[in-house]
Amino acid sequence: MNNYFKEALDYKDELVKNRRNLHQIPELGLDLPKTKAYVKGELESLGLEVKEYGSSGLSTVIKGEKGDGKCIMIRADMDALPMKEESGLPFASTGNTAHTCGHDLHTSIALTAAKILLKDKAKFKGTVKFMFQPAEEIFAGSKMMIENGLLENPKVDRAIALHTALYKETGSICYNEGYVLTSSDNFKITIKGKGGHGAYPHTTIDPINVAVNIYTNFLELIARESPPQETSILTFGMLSAGSNSNIIPDVAEMQGTLRAYNPEIRNKLKARMCEIIEGLKISTRAEINLDFFTGVPSLYSDPDFTREIVGYIKDSDFDGELIPDTLSMASEDMALVAEKVPTAYFNVNCKLPGNNFSHHNPGVNFDENMMPIGLGLMLTAVVNWLNNN
Repeated sequence: MNNYFKEALDYKDELVKNRRNLHQIPELGLDLPKTKAYVKGELESLGLEVKEYGSSGLSTVIKGEKGDGKCIMIRADMDALPMKEESGLPFASTGNTAHTCGHDLHTSIALTAAKILLKDKAKFKGTVKFMFQPAEEIFAGSKMMIENGLLENPKVDRAIALHTALYKETGSICYNEGYVLTSSDNFKITIKGKGGHGAYPHTTIDPINVAVNIYTNFLELIARESPPQETSILTFGMLSAGSNSNIIPDVAEMQGTLRAYNPEIRNKLKARMCEIIEGLKISTRAEINLDFFTGVPSLYSDPDFTREIVGYIKDSDFDGELIPDTLSMASEDMALVAEKVPTAYFNVNCKLPGNNFSHHNPGVNFDENMMPIGLGLMLTAVVNWLNNN
């Protein structure tokens, strides 16, 4: 049994340094030139060969010296969000982009994990592959890297990822055996009617009336067609139409998100949304376009693999709390990896007392003391899994 939680504490200064450097260069989507250069430079300074996958996707491989074996992959997402940071931190970003989801912590943990695994390669067999991905926030990075061959050469047998969590203060790790994050289908509806005077609605095709019908019908899908024991959510976040009180507009636009754990429920609800739109086209005579513009499946944390990793943590020198049966309505594109490779996914708590903001809020901050815990988790998981499989 290889224990790494206590040893990980020795690397806190390095973890903090890399996290703060990354925090000051936040970038968006698939184009992360500064972040990519930083990560690549840190890996190459260790003597590691870095391979690029598409735009800003990076990977490196460390082979154990105890013999041939399987391959396990560590994922770290690197992208930030389009907002101005309001944390007040001395190392806060200064532009209109900010690391308000904690990806800078994830990347720092993976960089130090590579350093330690390289030092300890005589302790394990098999191979550790690293996935440094862009564009998690827009569900594009994993897809791009997978399509460019990330999961091959060497073929990935298992994958593991972690995320910052704000359920509790630092000192605990959350997990679930099975679906842990929901699917996400973001959609846009454009309604083209026939505008006119508010006094003569019978001469128009009112797109606002159509939008109200869509709103009501879609929400009834959750209330009346989704099984109560199957968690699902449909939320409208935008409805835009009109310019004045007595003018019926030509166009209305709506945007929303659909989320579910169960893939069958997800597919059923999406199909019913399309059927409702087709029916309203006939009954209202409006032109209606429903576009699912981004989507990602629910993330499945393989029960057997997750249970095995939890067993290693329980047998290790981790002195914190393990919290099972933790699910989240958030979504992320590690789910695309989990569709192809058995994956274990963990949330590491890092709430700072007094900081009562959520992820994606300009004022959020994360307790950097979570990083040694995340590092210990990754190292304990990959080394013991490789040696036992």
